[in-house]
Amino acid sequence: MKQPICGAPTQSGKRCQNKAVIGTSRCSKHQGALSAYGVQQRKKKEAEAKMKKIRKKR
Repeated sequence: MKQPICGAPTQSGKRCQNKAVIGTSRCSKHQGALSAYGVQQRKKKEAEAKMKKIRKKR
């Protein structure tokens, strides 16, 4: 299986040609906390933590 390229827009206006991190669509440079993937992961973790907290109260 071929590893996909990042494809994030760069400052020069071209697409990033670095290899994407396995399991994501972005390279390590473009996979920051504010990227769509980072935000999605953070929201998922926050929702799981909230559910654990609710379960403990019961």
